[in-house]
Amino acid sequence: MVATMHSLERAKDRIGMNQKTAEHFMRNALERGKDKTMYTSERRRWLTAKEDACGCKALVYNDMCLIVTPDNVVVTMYKVPDWFRNAVRYKGKDRIRNQAKFERYNRRLAEAV
Repeated sequence: MVATMHSLERAKDRIGMNQKTAEHFMRNALERGKDKTMYTSERRRWLTAKEDACGCKALVYNDMCLIVTPDNVVVTMYKVPDWFRNAVRYKGKDRIRNQAKFERYNRRLAEAV
């Protein structure tokens, strides 16, 4: 993982992270972040628009959207809109290992209530 100076400056400006914390956050985002295949409809369209605008992959991790090149170079990062935050997201070390199974489980819980 390589972080550009631009991405480190954006992390400092937008969320107040120092360089070491930002690099750690970016490493976690590359490993655990969600791409457009893990979302449906409106969120997927928003991520696709971001990818089409820059030609790179967009990942979402802890309410932040990271733009990443195919070589795993983080170009920039910014906060996702408020309406996007209603989706499932990662917190700390909790990870969704099987997205399809997780969605089926949540549907069953919603139907039971």
